[in-house]
Amino acid sequence: MAHLDWAVPGAPVGSPAHHASDAQDLRSSVTISRQHPDDARQRQVLARLDGGPTTTLMFGGSVTHEVQPGAHVLRVNNTLFWKTIRFTVEAGERLEFIVVNRASRITFGFLAGLGLAPLYMTIEKRSVA
Repeated sequence: MAHLDWAVPGAPVGSPAHHASDAQDLRSSVTISRQHPDDARQRQVLARLDGGPTTTLMFGGSVTHEVQPGAHVLRVNNTLFWKTIRFTVEAGERLEFIVVNRASRITFGFLAGLGLAPLYMTIEKRSVA
């Protein structure tokens, strides 16, 4: 692996500070967010990465986990629909999963009549630069 002289300003190549910068560049992360403009902004979403703790996301929220490169499992539910996504992360890669609770045409009819409505969940995966 080539070392970059500008990784830590003033750190000589091969120094501990320089290697610490290289290690930071190779960290991988996964972000789960609910910030999409098409989100219905109703109901919480529960997300769990690799059997870790469950995170509750309301509209506008996000959570980021630092992960090891390799295979992972993301489980997400909006108390009505459950999704399991298996994915891999490369060294230094940053992934974002955008969770969207979507309303259908009948959602507002249910909401007016019953006070509750089904929200359909979609999840978009993207690599973050």
